[in-house]
Amino acid sequence: MKKLTGWNERLIAIKILNAFEKDKKLKEHIERFTVNLSPLDRAFIREIVSGTVRYLRLLNFSIEKATGKRLKQQKNAVRNGLRLIAYQIFFTNVPPYAAVNETVEAVKRLAGKKVAGFVNAVSKKLINFDYRREIEKIPDYFERISILYSFETWMVKRWNEFYGKEEIEELLKGLNRVAPLFVRVNRIKISQQELLNLFQKAGIEAEAHPFIPDMIRIKGRVSIETVPGFWEGYFYIQDPASFLSAYLLDPKPGELILDVGAAPGGKTTAISSLTLDRAKVIAVDISKERMKLLEDNVRKLGILNVEPIVTDIQKDKKFIEKYEGSFDRILIDAPCSATGVIRRHPEGKWNKSSKLIKHNQIIQRNLLSSCYRLLKPGGILLYSVCSLEREEGEENIYFSQYIVEYRRTILYNLLPNLKPFEERGILRVFPHRNNMDGFFYAILRKSN
Repeated sequence: MKKLTGWNERLIAIKILNAFEKDKKLKEHIERFTVNLSPLDRAFIREIVSGTVRYLRLLNFSIEKATGKRLKQQKNAVRNGLRLIAYQIFFTNVPPYAAVNETVEAVKRLAGKKVAGFVNAVSKKLINFDYRREIEKIPDYFERISILYSFETWMVKRWNEFYGKEEIEELLKGLNRVAPLFVRVNRIKISQQELLNLFQKAGIEAEAHPFIPDMIRIKGRVSIETVPGFWEGYFYIQDPASFLSAYLLDPKPGELILDVGAAPGGKTTAISSLTLDRAKVIAVDISKERMKLLEDNVRKLGILNVEPIVTDIQKDKKFIEKYEGSFDRILIDAPCSATGVIRRHPEGKWNKSSKLIKHNQIIQRNLLSSCYRLLKPGGILLYSVCSLEREEGEENIYFSQYIVEYRRTILYNLLPNLKPFEERGILRVFPHRNNMDGFFYAILRKSN
């Protein structure tokens, strides 16, 4: 346990945060810097780095208020060393003296004794700092809650407009909670009960989702590679909200199905699992690199009936001509702002813009237009995005009806527990309401 709270892990954490500052990416940097570490050390670093990024705005506010120092004027090792210390003091069980001492030692190794001395001196002011009391002094409500829950103010204001003042703080709290670990049973190889029995024998605490089929929650901290069935392809790591995209599509054996934006394969393999690999799935994605991940996942899960194609169907006339009017069902998991998965990817708080949302909307509408030609008459299209933004959800469905002439239809495969959250054939789920990622779903039908 000593090693977990040592200076070396914090030194790596500071390096990851330094890299994050440059490009606002996180997962890639965590993987690169922790690849050769033990699972426990990796988990510790991931927790303090992700937590620091999750609460970045609150930490910045607290450090500047407590120390009187402008963070922008400091070296990156100082900035990120202080952020790490503040996060550990405010949000973890690490004793304050250990948080300060070990992080100061990491700063010393990175930037020298003088810089470390400065961090040590100012960080002591964070130990008894009451950030809530300071935030209460801010007169503007939206500024106040944006700092408290650590979001950009413009994002909070737009979500308040969409979802109302009664719900906004619960939504922010939900997006800040660390997502639980769910796996989806691969029906092609094993049943849900058999997989639960396998976990129980291995001493892994797990439970079936209360109402969504095939979903199992694994409790506690586990290294997923050591979980029985991982290497055999008995399951796929997937949030219930992501699985619902495939489930609500209601795929049937013998159908020809198109999965658009398919890589890395969560929804493609879910369609195959739901049909016991008896539907033909054409999986398209524009990324060759991500398509390799899909191919690996398909192979590992023992799926034979998937054809991966690297293409952009918005521009690929040959693909459109070849498959025009061919597909029974199409799933569009459209590229989006991914604001619904911030609890998994806290860096998503800091790399969004209204310009990005508008850009995504153009791509989403082009995909909906292209797919209309590919559907059979009477064919079904399920449109989903892991986004909280109306422009990427509801507005596109209205566009589809009035511009492309899709007919909106009911979510006929909707689970009873989700019916209260459905409105006129559109479903939104949220972390705070449903304990799953924030997703939008709608079903459209092509006229006969």
